[in-house]
Amino acid sequence: NRSEILNEQELKRIEQDLKQPIEGKQEQQKNIIQRQETDVLFLSSVREGRNDNELRKRIISSGVVESLLIIFNTRDLNSITRTYSLAFFHLTNPSSDEVKLLIAEKKPYPGLIRLLVHTDDDIVNDSISSIFLILQTGSNTTPESDPHPHYESLQESDGIKKIFALFHKNGSRYNRDRSALCIGYLFRAREITDPIMRQEIINHLKSLLSDENAWLKDTAKWRLKYLAQNSTNRSEILNENELKRIKQDLKQSIVGTQEQLKNITQRQETDFLLLSSVLDGREDNELRKRIISSRIVENLLLIFTYRNFNLITRIYSETFIDITNPSSDEIKLLIAKKKPYPGLIRLLEHPVDFIASYTIISIFNIQFSGSSTTPESDSHPHYETIQQCDGIKKIFALFQKNGSKFSRDRSALCIGYLFKAREISDPIMRQEIINHLKSLLNDSDTLVKGRAKDALKYLSQNAVNKTDIETEGFTIPK
Repeated sequence: NRSEILNEQELKRIEQDLKQPIEGKQEQQKNIIQRQETDVLFLSSVREGRNDNELRKRIISSGVVESLLIIFNTRDLNSITRTYSLAFFHLTNPSSDEVKLLIAEKKPYPGLIRLLVHTDDDIVNDSISSIFLILQTGSNTTPESDPHPHYESLQESDGIKKIFALFHKNGSRYNRDRSALCIGYLFRAREITDPIMRQEIINHLKSLLSDENAWLKDTAKWRLKYLAQNSTNRSEILNENELKRIKQDLKQSIVGTQEQLKNITQRQETDFLLLSSVLDGREDNELRKRIISSRIVENLLLIFTYRNFNLITRIYSETFIDITNPSSDEIKLLIAKKKPYPGLIRLLEHPVDFIASYTIISIFNIQFSGSSTTPESDSHPHYETIQQCDGIKKIFALFQKNGSKFSRDRSALCIGYLFKAREISDPIMRQEIINHLKSLLNDSDTLVKGRAKDALKYLSQNAVNKTDIETEGFTIPK
């Protein structure tokens, strides 16, 4: 039992051992160091790889963390072995945000930053990893649009400059990647004022978007998203030259050997990750206009229309959503002019459910602008365009498919909007869509509930639809 092995008395003894200064005769100093290393090895062996947050809380409250940080801050670097840095790392990983916030309260950065210049690469690895994990928690536990809460703490110990120095050092790829990710965290919604740092860190994070490691790729995307909240950083991430390059990448035909096909699709996926990192959740209509005018949308739609489904992955459809939302009606109308429906309707039959779900969102977003920019009593302006590619039938097929509630709801809403002031002539479709829209009036999602009410109002402008809606005395809420 770990609690018995590492009880309060044992923790107190370890804390006292670690507080003991290295003094006395050579033999005495050697004994003190050996005892301390035995203690921290013992701590590591009990915690390594175990997700035991309660044990970590007890270790933190015992004063062991402060004792380790005093060693990192004051002891000659040559006398600090990896035993110490690894013990600290095992406190931060695996652990909850609550545990890492408790560690952050102990002011860990000066000691950890000092270890970044240690001659032992493994100690440097442990230190930058610990810094990364504590910064990650600072980011996770504060609003995404706020600057990072630990920025000033790092600056006080000249930490950002020293992390950037580690990035520059001809060391391991691991340390270089973690250093770039740390700086990406620290400059969340804040300009990287040093132009060299800004360019090098952003370029490195962009390069990680093509990494084979999925975690690293996704983490880099989020760091770019954080940086892109500042306009200067954003201009560095996605400028006109970058947009031209992406357009050329997307125009490239999928031909050649298996290896060549893989390289082309990987490059395109990296481009989409970059676009998504800047657009995701951002209300920036001017940037979207630039992307639309660069012909990226047309090239993406050609991919949707003609490419083998096996070569269209989730990021393609996800990026198209990011272009359509959040955006103004003006942006969505510009997209509508690019004739998006044939490609999007085709994607509804993609075997990957996520891709079909993302696609129905894009269709809904575009047709919603058509509805909201025309008189309420008019029929939907996109109805004929969608009918030409058999779109309504395919949207209804997605609705009937045993897929996610999300897809069913959006499919029903799309059909409700498209038949604005127009009879749903297919009686099965009419009954199923109207019944589903009525059920959505009790949905927990306020937005879905509101859209369903609007869809029923649109449908009720036709007498046949209205009769079906009002069965059993039903009335549309005001």
